[in-house]
Amino acid sequence: MFKRIAQTAGFTGLLAALLLTLLQSFWVVPLIQQAETYEKAPAEHVHEHADGAVAEHSHAHDEAAWEPENGWQRVLSTTGGNL
Repeated sequence: MFKRIAQTAGFTGLLAALLLTLLQSFWVVPLIQQAETYEKAPAEHVHEHADGAVAEHSHAHDEAAWEPENGWQRVLSTTGGNL
């Protein structure tokens, strides 16, 4: 009996994750792709302080960090996150 409950819960969770991935592919992913164009845009000007010193960043950006490509990598990583 416990095995049937666990199988039903697992199947229902898998089905819900796939449905959520499908919905995200149509509504959320286009918003993310549009936001990434602004995120990757070059800075227009350098901010300067009153004393003329250029502001320094207190943290480093990892330009080689992995991010999913548009297409199957993005869908697969979204599906994995939803599971």
